[in-house]
Amino acid sequence: MIQLFKRSNQSIVMLVLLVAGFSLIGTTISTYAQQPSPTLIYVSAGGSNTSGNGSMANPYATIQYAVNVAPPHAVIIVEPGTYNEMINVTKPLTIESASLQPANTVINAIGQVYGIEIIGQNASGTVIDGLTVEHANNHGIFVQDSSHVTIEDNYVIYNGLNASQGIAENKGVELSGTSYSTAVNNFVANNMADGGIGVSDEGAINPGGLSPGIPAPALGNIISGNVVTGNTVGCGIVVAAYNPGEGVIGNVVSNNLVYNGLPGGIVVAADVPGTLAANNTVSYNTVLNNLIPGIIVHSNTPGDVVTGTQIIGNTISGNAGFGPQPTGITIIGNINGATIATDTVISGNIIHNEFFGVLALNATGTQVYSNNLFDSTVNVPVQGAALSSVTLGSLSSEQSSLQSSLSSLQSALNSLQGSNSQLQSTVSSLQSSAATTSQVNSLSSSLGTTTDVAYLSLIVALVLGIIAIALALRRK
Repeated sequence: MIQLFKRSNQSIVMLVLLVAGFSLIGTTISTYAQQPSPTLIYVSAGGSNTSGNGSMANPYATIQYAVNVAPPHAVIIVEPGTYNEMINVTKPLTIESASLQPANTVINAIGQVYGIEIIGQNASGTVIDGLTVEHANNHGIFVQDSSHVTIEDNYVIYNGLNASQGIAENKGVELSGTSYSTAVNNFVANNMADGGIGVSDEGAINPGGLSPGIPAPALGNIISGNVVTGNTVGCGIVVAAYNPGEGVIGNVVSNNLVYNGLPGGIVVAADVPGTLAANNTVSYNTVLNNLIPGIIVHSNTPGDVVTGTQIIGNTISGNAGFGPQPTGITIIGNINGATIATDTVISGNIIHNEFFGVLALNATGTQVYSNNLFDSTVNVPVQGAALSSVTLGSLSSEQSSLQSSLSSLQSALNSLQGSNSQLQSTVSSLQSSAATTSQVNSLSSSLGTTTDVAYLSLIVALVLGIIAIALALRRK
């Protein structure tokens, strides 16, 4: 009787574990399935900040008022019109035009420091979509010390009208001390202070703000699909380091059209001693008719590091040079020789109507692969570096070797899965013949050894619970 009572208690405990396990799974699924919809807040030039409530029928009058009252992760929908204001965002929000047409939804920031500023980690995840931002004294859109920000499908035009605050790198769009963010499919044109789009680290030197920011690198940002043209003084797209100990690392500039810049072009650089620009990629851009070389990799001062830049698949034509000769791609170390630009990869680019195709000065480890195309309009295809007979495509043998190793690993995995199936079959057999708990535990331990990574502890507990209940019921 006592043994039966103990077995019954064990069965109840295991049954409770089963119910709890299934309840936990159900709760997890329910949690993911019941995420609340974001709050929608509407803004219209004909709305009111006093009598409005932010609904579609009764919108607010200004974007900033909507930003102030919005909870985090709200979506602010801006009706067509012109809004004479500067927007400051310090929490995660989506601000988008109702029409998704930038031409009819305009932030006119005349007399303001910025058009839109997104400041701090608390603003991470903010999205700016489908607006025109124009006439700010400095940056059109400025993002500082944040992450996972999206700037997409906007017109950022005619900013930098009165850059009197002495802000460096004063561009249409600037991501400063910002990581894992994107600026995609924007039209960035005719900004008058210091160029088009910038990515920089942050610290004592704040290349975008009025005062020093929190020290932070710029990691993994993507600048893609933008049209950048007619911006004055500075370059079209710049990825640059200014603060020792931070750096611009692993950023990607791809599929942009950069043309008719004054001076224009795409730049990867370190500008201050002790700074780092590493493993950045410039790929599949079209760079035309700018007043400096099309693409520049530049170590500017002694003691900085510019390394691992990849320049792949770009189309470059009609750009000028630092000197009298037009140049497609320039890799250049500090002029006095104290610092060099290292390990640049140049592959699959098409270069037309330049005197120099690739010009390397005080640069080591530059790999200019033979799959670059220099047509007859290029007088000197490569100067200062060797043209390699290797192409990225010729590395396929190494790729095949890796694939072979992967196949071997897959075969070993299949073998382990086969052993796992055999053990599972034995466990099932023992269950049906009322095997002892110790035998089942022993085999289950072996099963766990072969699938340690593949099974969650919750599933193992559920399987053992089923076995214990079956054995207890069998012995009654």
